Amino acid sequence: MNPADAAEQLNTIRTLMERAALYRRALGPTLVGLGVLGLAAGALGYGVGIGQDHSRTFVLYWSAVALLGVVGASLQMRRQALGAAEPFFTPPTRRIVGAMLPVYAVAIVGTVYLTLLFGALTKVMAETLLPFWMALHGLALHAAGHFTFRGIRWLGWAFIAAGLAVGGLWALTRADLPTLSQAHLLMGAVFGLGHLLAGGWILAAERRALP
Repeated sequence: MNPADAAEQLNTIRTLMERAALYRRALGPTLVGLGVLGLAAGALGYGVGIGQDHSRTFVLYWSAVALLGVVGASLQMRRQALGAAEPFFTPPTRRIVGAMLPVYAVAIVGTVYLTLLFGALTKVMAETLLPFWMALHGLALHAAGHFTFRGIRWLGWAFIAAGLAVGGLWALTRADLPTLSQAHLLMGAVFGLGHLLAGGWILAAERRALP
């Protein structure tokens, strides 16, 4: 490693350490917001029966929910940074985005591929996409956790475990998920409750840390 790269690495590590508290303060409300969005989307999808008759509608619906979550989380963290008089897209933030981006790229391409391949088979779509989304989201969080703090890696492992458990259960027991309408409940439970509990834990820890 040349001196310039070493200096950049040291500067990034120093900035990450200095911004650790800011990341925690920003992530708490952000995760709570994502959790509320996931629960609301799951309840709406189940109540209205979105995608029950066509799996591609189910995919488009949850893709729109994911996009809304990304935009909302970005705005929340930008507002937090502005409130703390901090720049938003710092070198450490770019590293976090860079760590998560390849995983989400695989998720997007894989979703498109599976939708085109199994688009008319709703049961196959549910059994394939749900654990795929859960595990890849967990991998992205785990990657980001190396640049934030350890709790995000734990959250990543929780999503990975949920994806493996759901996929393994269906593979070993051939358990049925009768309709994509009911798949909304599982999406809301995993993504909604998972983010909500993690965000609540971070907020509680921040309150305990206050003098």
